[in-house]
Amino acid sequence: MTNIKIRNETSSDYSQKLSILDACFGPSRLNRTVYMYRKSSPIEELSLISCFEEDPSKVIGTINFYRVLIKKIDCLLLGPLAVDKKFQGYGFGKKLIQIGLDKAKLNNETICFVSGEYDYYNEFGFDKLINKGLDISIPGPLSYDGLLICELKYNAASLLEQNSKLLPLIK
Repeated sequence: MTNIKIRNETSSDYSQKLSILDACFGPSRLNRTVYMYRKSSPIEELSLISCFEEDPSKVIGTINFYRVLIKKIDCLLLGPLAVDKKFQGYGFGKKLIQIGLDKAKLNNETICFVSGEYDYYNEFGFDKLINKGLDISIPGPLSYDGLLICELKYNAASLLEQNSKLLPLIK
């Protein structure tokens, strides 16, 4: 299972993607706080699919990035990230994250947030807000410890002001 291919999402992937998201997070996922930030469309060039090289039409995993705003700083929010339960643990999700972040850096993005487990996302450069000395408020029932930050440019977190609020950015 090492022949993992990452490609851009297409409209024909939608039903498979939805099926994976429902299986991983359940249909009630739309009520989670992070979906408040996903009202606009995801960033097209950062909407990726993982599949097997041998069968690129079969969606194994999916990742999206959305625009968010802190003060006047345009940032990214990673997610949702989901992998078909039969293929979890084989690197499909990790490859999606790494290629997604690499593309974000090439697009000159500065900061990316994710609501997720520190132990999983830390290997990609995500850190706890408290470790960066940041105090960012998040509307809704999202744990402060559950929001992580990745500096896509050196020392980018220093651009963020204390007592800031993470807001959806609708373009």
